[in-house]
Amino acid sequence: MLREVKPKNARAARILKKREPQLIEPPKRTLLLHGTKCPVPLNTVLKTFHSLTNPHSVLFNRKNDNIHPFESTESLEFLATKNECGIVAFGSSNKKRPNCLTLARIYNAKVMEMVELLLLPQPDGEPVTPTNALKMHIGIGLRPMILFAGSIWDDATSGTYQMIKSIFLDMFKGEEADKLDVEGLQYMMMVAAEEPAGEGLNPVIHLRWYKIRTRRSGHKLPRVELDEIGPKFDFRVGRVRLADPDVMKEAMKQGKRPNEEAKTKKNIGMDAIGDKIGRVHLGKQDLSKLQTRKMKGLKRRAGVDSDDDGSDVDMMDVDEVSGDEGRKRQRTS
Repeated sequence: MLREVKPKNARAARILKKREPQLIEPPKRTLLLHGTKCPVPLNTVLKTFHSLTNPHSVLFNRKNDNIHPFESTESLEFLATKNECGIVAFGSSNKKRPNCLTLARIYNAKVMEMVELLLLPQPDGEPVTPTNALKMHIGIGLRPMILFAGSIWDDATSGTYQMIKSIFLDMFKGEEADKLDVEGLQYMMMVAAEEPAGEGLNPVIHLRWYKIRTRRSGHKLPRVELDEIGPKFDFRVGRVRLADPDVMKEAMKQGKRPNEEAKTKKNIGMDAIGDKIGRVHLGKQDLSKLQTRKMKGLKRRAGVDSDDDGSDVDMMDVDEVSGDEGRKRQRTS
């Protein structure tokens, strides 16, 4: 059960109201910070993530001592809540876990799930990426095309890699939009995972960046080329803390959006010219109580219960006889 925080005054109530889940959530902010020791390769990872998620990220340059996420999450929760961030990337290095990047996702001011990504050294022969080579010439606020390569990403039984995929999507997807300009697709992010080598062995994750360039092809559609840019990152999965099922179920709840209310109404649609049409279902009609036009000839005579009274006298003849007798009385008078 989630702990319910009751406000003590009106100001606290307004703050809690602002932090409540919204129908259309804004992009999640990412908090980037490092511990006592943060080598140059790990600092390169943090600065690269900050440059690609700006302005929806906060980078702390100061060293933070005595932060151990898997032993105590209070420091991460305090800093994330203070800076209104939903994702935390903490970089630290020690003898047991060198170049360790810890990714944590926050829900309701508490750490919901965490995973450690251990940065692997670059292969022999490849130059070390300097810190000043982080500028990829990518505009601020541009959304990347994200590609997840590998069968492990589609495996529903692998909760660890499903969590890593979800965290990367929350971090780099940016703002939601119904329409997207093709000119804004300037770079692509590829997250590739090797095939599982055996049971209990986690595949290595390769993170690469590519610049999208369009060339003339002589046809209507241009020719698309990819140029590799930026540093290369290879990670090995370390410790993992999955989310509690009850907390995850609570975090995945979604309300009805304003534009979805019309879809729930039945028997209402649009015709070819855009007019709203509806279908009305009526009950069975009782024709015995139908009100018809009142006519003098349809009225029943006094003392006659039915039309079939056995008399052979026609109604028209009765009217004619009564009319002749009336005229004779007027003449005699």
